Amino acid sequence: MAESILVMVTRPPYGLEEAFAGLRLALAMAVNGMKTSVLLAEDGVYNAVASQKAEAVKMPSNMDATKELYDFDVPVYVVKEDLDARGIPESSLFEGLKVVPVSSIKGLVEEHSVSTTF
Repeated sequence: MAESILVMVTRPPYGLEEAFAGLRLALAMAVNGMKTSVLLAEDGVYNAVASQKAEAVKMPSNMDATKELYDFDVPVYVVKEDLDARGIPESSLFEGLKVVPVSSIKGLVEEHSVSTTF
């Protein structure tokens, strides 16, 4: 049985269900006692932007879903190079996220017994 999971979110926050589903999977695993981490990469870094307006598109807030993970000590990592490639300054991110270099992805994958991508 898996002992830990890394949930990699590579999709933008709204318009598709994948990002929200990944965040909810991470929450479900953490609630059930599994060591869980989340990595926001590629277009998934848009989930880290503080100025999200989920109510404008009548969708659940991915920012709120991410912050719920903090209650279960789930670290949420954001890939710096993906932020830079999209012109997103670190100052526009909401609190609690850990910005990491792309070179750290391999180590995160190796740290967890299971990895999944949304």
